[in-house]
Amino acid sequence: MDGHAPPNDRFYLTDVTLQHATVLLLALAAVPGVRLVRQDAVVPRGITPRTYDRILADAMDQSQSVAAVVAERAAGLHVPDPPVHVYVSDILPSSPARGTLHAGDELLRVDATRVAGTGQVLAAIDRLPAGARVAVALRRGVRVFVVRVPTMQLRGATRLGIVLERRAEKPALPVGVRFNLEDVSGSSGGLMFALQIYGALHRDARRPGTSIAGTGTIAYDGSVGPIEGTRQKLIAAKRVGARIFFVPRANYTEVASERDVRVVPVGNFRDALAALRS
Repeated sequence: MDGHAPPNDRFYLTDVTLQHATVLLLALAAVPGVRLVRQDAVVPRGITPRTYDRILADAMDQSQSVAAVVAERAAGLHVPDPPVHVYVSDILPSSPARGTLHAGDELLRVDATRVAGTGQVLAAIDRLPAGARVAVALRRGVRVFVVRVPTMQLRGATRLGIVLERRAEKPALPVGVRFNLEDVSGSSGGLMFALQIYGALHRDARRPGTSIAGTGTIAYDGSVGPIEGTRQKLIAAKRVGARIFFVPRANYTEVASERDVRVVPVGNFRDALAALRS
């Protein structure tokens, strides 16, 4: 943080490791902290590992930008909303959109709906029968044009058979923030990034520091979203001696019985700040 000392509290981002299961690794399923899951429960079916890794890396970049905006706003600074764009990240092998849409296309409108997030795309598609063609306005490079894209049935719903990625432009921050991380990706560190930034802006030298770990995505409105691997992340928090573990309210039941660490469920950034003040 430009011109600001680190906060007294020590904030820990928690992460999980994913490995492909093998016959040898199956024996590890009995080890505390190890969980076996189906691959398509983690990586959407039809998405290549390279594409998935890029999506996670982009999600990490986005979580950092959002966390900085939320924290600086909470500290009383004015930060305007950065423009948001929605792109086609990948196209499923079975999708009839192949050849019409390309990875990297920016979606501008779906039918008459202006695209400001992935939710608008899903809402516009949901009301159509599978097999219908939908008008999609897109930007490809410098060209802006409209294509008619056939829809498909996917898991009981009408879909385009594409993977969408929401990217916000870099925000104009009053106080500069730089991130220096090891090989960590995904969006679940957003809450802890925001707490670290806010703590540097509102450093209370009178209060002794506390080791605080946690997890949770964060949105521009400060809401904290659910994550995967809650129990595994709690184990990591205990290993570093954290006294408090922040968890998204949606994941609280997974670790509610924990007694060695104070588990604090949060629905938004204000909840986390209130818990720290108390």
